[in-house]
Amino acid sequence: MSKLKPNTPVTLYYSVLRNVTTPDEAENGATTYSVVMPAEEILKVGTDDNLRDYIPEHNKKQRSMVHRAIASTIRNERDRFSQLNSGFLIGSSKVELDDKNRKITLYDASINNGAQSQGEIRMYFEECAQIGIKPELFFIRAEIGIEPDRSNRIKIAIARNTATKVQDISKAGKQGYFDELDVRFRRDFPNWEIAKSETDIGENLVDPRFLLQILWALIPDELAPKSRQSIDSRIRSYKNAAACLTDFIRVHDKKESDPASKRIYEYFLDMAGTSWELYQHWKTSEVWSSKRLRSDAQQAVRDNHGAIMKVHDGVIFPILAALSQFVKYDKKLKKWSYKQPRVFQDEMMAGAARRQLSAHEGKPMYMGRSSSAYEALKIMTEMASSFES
Repeated sequence: MSKLKPNTPVTLYYSVLRNVTTPDEAENGATTYSVVMPAEEILKVGTDDNLRDYIPEHNKKQRSMVHRAIASTIRNERDRFSQLNSGFLIGSSKVELDDKNRKITLYDASINNGAQSQGEIRMYFEECAQIGIKPELFFIRAEIGIEPDRSNRIKIAIARNTATKVQDISKAGKQGYFDELDVRFRRDFPNWEIAKSETDIGENLVDPRFLLQILWALIPDELAPKSRQSIDSRIRSYKNAAACLTDFIRVHDKKESDPASKRIYEYFLDMAGTSWELYQHWKTSEVWSSKRLRSDAQQAVRDNHGAIMKVHDGVIFPILAALSQFVKYDKKLKKWSYKQPRVFQDEMMAGAARRQLSAHEGKPMYMGRSSSAYEALKIMTEMASSFES
């Protein structure tokens, strides 16, 4: 991140700006604005030299679950970014407003809170540039604090960065909710492990919330609680990681007293590795090579030779939900397992998914949230199951 010389102006273009200064702030000679602006504008703001002692700069090689969660939001739910992200705090010594042209010029500007989010936004724009596609526009929300006194700006930055709340993953991990899941998962993937905290770092860490999203998408109707049997609840598996974690914790807490919850919990343990394997298979399957998925529309990511490296989750999750038809309890093995009928062909499913993607304006996020997409793909697996019975 570039260093800014003292009093270097930074001009940001916004769509909405409001003065939200409290009377106490005004008495202290401070001003606060709430601003909505395109995400790329935040990349103009650096981190003041002195504040670097207090705010860790974004490090691409040290990405935790927090970073990955932010990245997932940018790539899968950009239109929800401002709702799912706590926003930015920008400190500045003075301000110049140009309401006519909707721009605000800041002096001594520094990101006091939100450096991790800025880093992930920067990575997104850099990735788009590397593969030659135009990044999609999305907006962020920021609080701009105008404080003439430098020492007070530093004080505010420290306070905002030390008041971080304990996140859900860390709470659940510390209480042991992922322990058995991790053991069973590593039977199939010994070189991977489930993260127990947002601050865990490593390339082979699996976000437990995301694994639970996959497992909830794959859960068969006969096993799922009533709240999880509808198509809308299948969609929730794709778009609401927090709800997937909450529902899992509820099942975990009731597994000793409620037979239904015990069966669901056993499903999670039995299918932990299999579900991840299925996800990885569909994410990178060669069946997509003939489906003309566009990297410029972010339907898939391609390598330098044009080969598909991974397909957008908005395409994958409706497929996983449909594949729940093939998850059955094996009485001989006494465990939940996945058994794909011989009549079922990956090629046909990929073709049907591609048609659904086209029907949803070619946008994976629309497909991942569409009940019609889930219904259409489910019909294919229901038919395959009927031929096997």
